[in-house]
Amino acid sequence: MKKTVTCTVCPNGCEIEVNYTTKEDAVLTGYTCKRGINYALDECFEPKRTFTASVRITGADRRMLPVRTTAPIPKDLLLKAAEALNEITLEVPVKCGDVIVDNFLDTGIKLIATMSLEGEDA
Repeated sequence: MKKTVTCTVCPNGCEIEVNYTTKEDAVLTGYTCKRGINYALDECFEPKRTFTASVRITGADRRMLPVRTTAPIPKDLLLKAAEALNEITLEVPVKCGDVIVDNFLDTGIKLIATMSLEGEDA
């Protein structure tokens, strides 16, 4: 199989070509740093994405609070991650960086708030 991956790890944006049948026999060309090798292999065999979304919040002028994972999670968990947020409702106050879920979807990765919100009267 042949796949071209645009690396996003550093500003170079290398177009890395990966020829493979398995991870062990993969041949990569077009990378300029070693970080690109890991990125391209992960993208071909274990793609991950940082999950960003919103959860419900009460007691604030807003109804929703933006959240994200502290690291990328497996791409095949993104729909399950979105569904899991339906079970979460927070109350103010919440500070940016507060941990909402410590071990999100049993990945070992935290789900955190990306905005601070005080109460409506604050």
